[in-house]
Amino acid sequence: MKKILTFAVCVCAAMMLQSCYSSSVYVGKLHPQEDVTCVGTSHNAHFFGGLIGSKKIRAKKYVDNLQDYKVKTYHSFGDEIVGGITLGIYTPTTTKFYVNDEGLKKLKKRRNNYDD
Repeated sequence: MKKILTFAVCVCAAMMLQSCYSSSVYVGKLHPQEDVTCVGTSHNAHFFGGLIGSKKIRAKKYVDNLQDYKVKTYHSFGDEIVGGITLGIYTPTTTKFYVNDEGLKKLKKRRNNYDD
């Protein structure tokens, strides 16, 4: 019984030590105070606490060669749950791409031109 309790306390302590990692990178002339709109989301697979990534994400796919955009990578609540269940062997992250209003107009115009 004591071994089970010790194991449970260790698992709880390990889960409490995990942080909510978040990183925002502003590319080009975009300022942190500007209003931005999310234009794409990517879920990323990492292994062994984030030491090994499974693929590279290209911003071009989401922002279509715009010069000013924001990339935010973080562990969502669901990512944390999955990482906790797998004891850190599989640790997913979520990446979101944002553009300002001017960039959103350019992006919509480019995408409409592709559809024609």
